[in-house]
Amino acid sequence: MEVQSIALAGLEKAQERLAAAAKRLSGSDSTTPGLAGYAEGDTIDLSATMVALLEAKTAAEANLKLVETANELSSQTINILG
Repeated sequence: MEVQSIALAGLEKAQERLAAAAKRLSGSDSTTPGLAGYAEGDTIDLSATMVALLEAKTAAEANLKLVETANELSSQTINILG
């Protein structure tokens, strides 16, 4: 069903956004040893990162609800036709 594939694509995108925000927080995208992955003077914009995490969470929840609704509609349609 097309609705489910759209929702699953949205879930994948939310997962990518969550992983990117977690990577920014962990500093694992830098090669400087001993400073938690950050060079001297590097900073993390915590508010922007938190907003990104919350947006990813909200997007994942919305897409999960879409999958649930599509499954329920499919089930009801089968029962009606059935």
